[in-house]
Amino acid sequence: MVAILLLGCNKSSVDKSQLVNPILGDISYESAFGHKPDATTDNNLRIRTHLEYVETLLRNKNVSDLSTDLQTKRNHLLDLLHNYWTNGVFPKNYDYADQRKPCFIDKDGTICAVGYLLEQTTSRQVADYINSKHKYDELLAMNNSTVDNWVLTSGLTKEECAMIQPAYGSTPVYTYNHITPAYGISSSILGGLNLSLNTVNGIQIGNGAPNKIVPIIGLITGAGQITLGSAMFPKDTISMGVNHTNESQKTLSMINIGLGTTTMILSTWNLITNRRPKDKLTTWNIYSFQTQENNTGMAFALTRKF
Repeated sequence: MVAILLLGCNKSSVDKSQLVNPILGDISYESAFGHKPDATTDNNLRIRTHLEYVETLLRNKNVSDLSTDLQTKRNHLLDLLHNYWTNGVFPKNYDYADQRKPCFIDKDGTICAVGYLLEQTTSRQVADYINSKHKYDELLAMNNSTVDNWVLTSGLTKEECAMIQPAYGSTPVYTYNHITPAYGISSSILGGLNLSLNTVNGIQIGNGAPNKIVPIIGLITGAGQITLGSAMFPKDTISMGVNHTNESQKTLSMINIGLGTTTMILSTWNLITNRRPKDKLTTWNIYSFQTQENNTGMAFALTRKF
């Protein structure tokens, strides 16, 4: 149970600022290549893959509820989208180096996918106006009547436009020498607990123990830390002919496995050799007593068993 809870925390710790799209994430790349993009993945490849995926997704959607006019406009926009991504010229995020951000029109004048659709069906002047107000905004966050009116007559929904809109940036999606906060905190909690249990186990092995609670808890937390370390042990990846290893996470995983194993060994030993505390051979006591003169006297008693 401990391992499941902590592993759940680790799996949910995804850096959403590095996804190619806030709605679809990197599902397009994973579907095309069978794995997540990494630090060496070409940014343009991610954008092309995403836009191709979205185009197919939107073309396969049932839109029979739309009017004939809106269906025609929708198909025209999807044709424009196809031309856009096959051309392969995408804007760059020059102002947010630490995260991926949408960019309507960059400083070189290169327009984004949604911007291109809007420009081709209205004018460059309208696209420049939107860029002046919402250059790095996600489409769903654009509270703009010009954008909303265009969406209403496009045959697409605002959410579908947001699905098209990529996020640009050169920051790696996954760093190779990195420990996520969730994994670090999980390891610290289990590690501190198991170190404490190891100390108590050692004391009880030497002096005897009145119950079996500590070794039983140690077996549970030890197994939990081994499971956590094994599940989070990083796999080596080969990208662009270069082998990459997350050495920090690998080291922490080995510590988790080693400490968990130690805790299980000590707990098992304590459980097997568990016995009552040894009787003390020597005892002493200081006490008071009343004398015949009604005074209070002090006495010291020493007992030695043989």
